[in-house]
Amino acid sequence: MSPQEEENLFWNAIEKSNRSQSSHWSDYDIEEHLESLIKLLSHHTKEELIIFEKVFQEKMYELYTTEIAELSIILENGYTVEGEKIIFGNGLSTDGFIYFRCWLLLKGKQFFDDITKDINAFINGKYSFDIGDTWAEGLLYVSEEAYAVYNDNEEKIEIQDAVAKLFPEVIHYDLVDEEMKREPMEGEDLQNMYPELINVITDLRNE
Repeated sequence: MSPQEEENLFWNAIEKSNRSQSSHWSDYDIEEHLESLIKLLSHHTKEELIIFEKVFQEKMYELYTTEIAELSIILENGYTVEGEKIIFGNGLSTDGFIYFRCWLLLKGKQFFDDITKDINAFINGKYSFDIGDTWAEGLLYVSEEAYAVYNDNEEKIEIQDAVAKLFPEVIHYDLVDEEMKREPMEGEDLQNMYPELINVITDLRNE
């Protein structure tokens, strides 16, 4: 299977399983999407599930960037307002950042392509999401759960073990040990870097 075919398998499954893809964001339910994805993937071969998991881990790594970390802080951290300054709380949860990246992946290929080029794409008018629920931890387990539907997979590591054995160059999301190109901004520096994004997101968070 070519790299393009691998990517197509992954994104087609993500998007085909989203029954609310063309609906208003209020009709979207993360758990429903994940359940639909597991059901769809359960009909794939083991080899296809291994490829799905491989591409998933690759995409998670592509989202391991300073800018995506800053988007996570903007959407999830608390903030205070001092005059015209919007000051975000410090800190980025390791697990939370994993779950946040899962949530981004569930939005599909076009969104992924846009957001990895510029996080301001979040407010370009093409996308609308419930920013009150930005974790999708369940995406971490869908390949194993899909395999378990028709196969013995009690340990729930069959597919991930296969990826580690067949594709040792792929970096697992729990094993990233390299530093980002720079430390993510926090506090009022985020407003200086992303003024329009901050204004839109804070307005949405106050609704």
